[in-house]
Amino acid sequence: MEFGDLFSFDKKIAPAIIKPLYWIGLLLIPLMGIIYFFYGFGWLFSNFGYGIWMMGSSIFFVIFGVLGLRVGAEICLAIFELHEKVTPTTSSPV
Repeated sequence: MEFGDLFSFDKKIAPAIIKPLYWIGLLLIPLMGIIYFFYGFGWLFSNFGYGIWMMGSSIFFVIFGVLGLRVGAEICLAIFELHEKVTPTTSSPV
């Protein structure tokens, strides 16, 4: 893909952007889960129930966040793939 493709709508750039966004999300979701896990660990000493809740919900967030990110990326890629198969490759004047 060239720089000029950004200004023309001949090629789709979204499928090329989805994969890097997926990898960035795959790094950020566990990082945020670890941060919230230790945040909950800090709460164990002042409010035990809230600390346990934060630690458990951070694990839940990481597991289902990664799964949701993967499913969302696959749905987006499937939609673009279906669009490429359905639309004609040559444009004919109507």
